[in-house]
Amino acid sequence: MTNTQEKRTALDAFIEHKAHIDEMLERLQAASADHFETNPDDIRWGDAGFLADIARDLQHITDRVFKEGEYA
Repeated sequence: MTNTQEKRTALDAFIEHKAHIDEMLERLQAASADHFETNPDDIRWGDAGFLADIARDLQHITDRVFKEGEYA
């Protein structure tokens, strides 16, 4: 690495990852507001299972962030 190149720092990586998380959360919020592109009158068990999987994944993430559940 030359003097003209900047060293990537932990802060740089943190900010990059945070921006990516913010983008994903924004997309999820929009999809949720639109019922995940599912007409509420046409909901099937597969749709409910799809959301249950997503809810389980998000629960795992929130447990990690807030030190709850298995991370308590």
